[in-house]
Amino acid sequence: MKYQKIVVCLLIFSLFSCATKSNFSKNNLNQEYFKGKTIVFSINENSVKSIKKSGPRMGVERRPNIDETFYESVSQLAQETKINLKVKYFKNQTINDSEIIVDAEITDISWIFNLSSATMVSTINYKIGDKIYKKVGLYKNMSGGSEKRNLIRSLKTAHYSLLQELQK
Repeated sequence: MKYQKIVVCLLIFSLFSCATKSNFSKNNLNQEYFKGKTIVFSINENSVKSIKKSGPRMGVERRPNIDETFYESVSQLAQETKINLKVKYFKNQTINDSEIIVDAEITDISWIFNLSSATMVSTINYKIGDKIYKKVGLYKNMSGGSEKRNLIRSLKTAHYSLLQELQK
């Protein structure tokens, strides 16, 4: 009986501990560094437009629009971190001196299914001026979840990693 309780406790613990963080309201970013700055993300036209899937899975999902999903990920991260993040759609938009322009090229999006979990992996090359920052965003959960929701969370982790790099 005692052995069964231990197994059940371990199972419950493993189910709740395997999800990747996707809410950045409590973050360790230096708010002073970002104060008075606007970071403007622009998705590169060469970005991939589909998601590669591998592993055992069930069901069919409506494929998300990658550009719209990218916009939503930046918007959500801006709300959660309280940092002025925007998305630029048009190449001819005017920019201010306080804006940091980030050209983001999504080079790969993979959704990897295992028997008890699924991981969304997005690889993004961020170009700021002459520097290129390659970041990988991960979102893992215990079920397949929604393709769009998992992609938003994966992109957010990559964006957040870039913000951590910029404040150094």
